[in-house]
Formats: sequence, C-alpha cells, structure tokens
Amino acid sequence: MKKAQGYQSISIPDHRLDEFFQVVQWAFVGEWLKEDRQDYVDALPTERARALEVNDDLRGEVGELAAVHASFGTEMITPGGRRVPTAGLSWLGVHPAHRRRGLMTAMMRDHFQRCIDRGEAVSALYAMEAEIYSRFGYGMASQTVKASIPRGSTMWPVDGVDDLTIRLERADFDKHDQLVADLQAKLTRPATIINPVGSGRNARFTDPVGNRHGYERWRIAIVEDRGEPVAYAFFRRKADSEIGIHDGVCQVREHGALTPAASQKLWQTLLDFDLVGTTHTENLALDDPLLHQLKDARGARSKVIDNLWVRLLDVKTALESREYFHDCDVTVSLTDKHVPANAGVWRIVVSGPDATVTKVSDDPTAAADLSMDARHLSTIYLGGTSVESLAAAGLIAEHTAGQARELAVAMLSPVAPLTNWDF
Repeated sequence: MKKAQGYQSISIPDHRLDEFFQVVQWAFVGEWLKEDRQDYVDALPTERARALEVNDDLRGEVGELAAVHASFGTEMITPGGRRVPTAGLSWLGVHPAHRRRGLMTAMMRDHFQRCIDRGEAVSALYAMEAEIYSRFGYGMASQTVKASIPRGSTMWPVDGVDDLTIRLERADFDKHDQLVADLQAKLTRPATIINPVGSGRNARFTDPVGNRHGYERWRIAIVEDRGEPVAYAFFRRKADSEIGIHDGVCQVREHGALTPAASQKLWQTLLDFDLVGTTHTENLALDDPLLHQLKDARGARSKVIDNLWVRLLDVKTALESREYFHDCDVTVSLTDKHVPANAGVWRIVVSGPDATVTKVSDDPTAAADLSMDARHLSTIYLGGTSVESLAAAGLIAEHTAGQARELAVAMLSPVAPLTNWDF
C-alpha cells in the first residue's frame, strides 16, 4: 500500500475535539487533566483544525484519527516593520501507531495548499524536531537567548525609567488581550507574530493546571507612561525554601517594550521579586536591550537555541512584503520540492527599501547568480542569517562573484528577529 493511502484529510467539527486532543497527547507524550480541557479548547484555532482519518481497515479502525494539525491566521512583522500574511502552524502530531506511513507529508501538503488558497505567503512554526521541518522547506529564521538571571542584577542607567510606573495583575483575556494586541501593533522587531484572528486567539492566556509544575497562575506586568501602556510581560513565580533560605524562581514568557526606558523598568521589576532568587526567560532576542543594559551580562547565564522556523509559500509576495537596506540586482535559482510554483529563477531588484521580484524562468537549473533551496531562502528571509554565511557553509551556491554579499547586505536586518509568543 502506498504511503498515506488509506487515509483522508478532514476538518474537525466541535464534537470531535476530544479525539483531536487524544492524538496530540499520544504524539507529544503526556496525559492531560480533565479539568484542563477547556484551556486547550480555548487555545486551539478550531475552525482551522485538520486531521487525517483512517478510511481503510488495513490501516486501522475506520473513522479513527491518525494525525492532526491546526494553524493560526495572523501577520508577521518583517524587516523594516512591514507585515506579511502568515499561518502559524501548531498542534502538529502523528499517532505513534500510524508513523512511517507518509502522514506528515500529507498533512504538510494539505497545510501548504490551504495557506496558498487563503493568500498566506508564509508558514511559521516552532520546531519540536528541526530535521523534520527542514525536509519541507522550513528554515531556522531566528534564534533566541535562554537566560537565568540572578536577583538584584544591576543595569546601566537609562534616562526616563523613574518617570514610568508598573502594574502587576493576574493575566486575564477579557482585561488584557486588547492591551497586548495594541502594544504588539506598535512593535517593529522582525518575526513578531501579531495577535491572530478567530478562535484560539486567547492561547497566551490559557493556563492548564497540568502545565504549572508548582508555579502560580500567569501574571502580567504592564509598564505605563502617564497611564499609557509601553511594555508588558507574562510571568509566574514558584516558591522554593530550604533550611530557611528563600530561593524561588520567576519564569518570564512573552514580553515586549516600546522604549529603552520601558524595557529597563520592566526588567527591574521582574528581576527583583521578594523570595525569588533567579528569573528565567526563554525569549530574548540576540540583541535584546536587556543584554546590553545588564552591567554583568555574563552573570545572566545563557544559551542560544532556535526560535522561529519559516517557510515561504509565495516567493514574490513574501519577498516584496519586507524592506531592504542596500540596492541590488540578483538572480536566484530556487528549488522547491513541495511548492512547485516557487521553483525556477527569480530576479530580485532592490531600489531603496523596496524590491521588485519577478520570475524569469520556470527551470530551476537555468543560469543565475545564486542557487539555493526553498529552505535556504526561508532561513535568510527575516534577516537574521546572512546569505554569505550560508554560501560559506556550502548551502547556497554563488555563480557570480560578489552576488552573495550583495544580497546579504540588502536582506540583513538592523535588529535580530525574534518571536516570543509561543503558539
């Protein structure tokens, strides 16, 4: 039997959500608490929930779900502060009894086609296993710093911090969703994912008991400048006392700030809670203001890991939906196994901040200045990885001397890309 034969793609109606969640628990190794069900329903974009259903008894029980995925309809900020229509792929998993049957490939192609039909030029995800998604044209487009920062870490002074105030509250969807969305709309860092539309948009506020591991419910810190919100962060704490020594921890999730002073005011608070010895965060950009403001950056014990993985589905729309920082005229030969319309030779002409992108040949073997696969173009898209660095690694081929550098300078972002909303 051919791979993926014996299965059919379906959308998930509300009455089958529990079946959807059962596959997720099998795929990601875990047992959910019954009282947490509504949190997961609230976090799932149900109108975009999809699955592969068995329709041949040689594959299993006819009608059972074998694999699932869903996506958020949103926009992503690109270099220069522009936006591109984006699908945030999530909830992707295959039941272990149905592995090695091509179901992942079938789901990805279903996802790609539905994105293209909706006009979403980019798909983005967090990768549980990086090698899997590279096969489908995703590239690691941004990285993040995980840091553990001791209480009382001092910072270089920034003007205006003392003029700001801060509110600390329990995170609440009805009270804080619009506030966070309004702040997000003012951010310009590439890879920032804007508040999604439709169901599942309150995913950042869900708080399953089974995921807390001794932490309190999510709180939110809001920095204000004369009553106007200028920064926010989701955080929670956990007490830890031993022989009379209080050494609790604070965990910071999503955060954003509009000014240097707002960033410092936010972190001054998050790094100085009573009974908390260490603050952990997984969502710092490589050039986050905090890393520059700390007097002892080495004291913030940190490591760099992958952040957002990006996949261009509509090359022309995606490349024309960002700004550039150097004029150039470069041709790129692109291969794309899963979205054949992208394959061929593309001419990228940059004048000022804008690019005009034209397909000049459907033949990806035709002569061009550079040649690469779709995953390499996706990797460099947000400007966090240089074209020239991938050429130096042998992943991008340069056929015309100097053109890798020309395109690299045009596409590099002035600030490091980062997505800190975990979808």
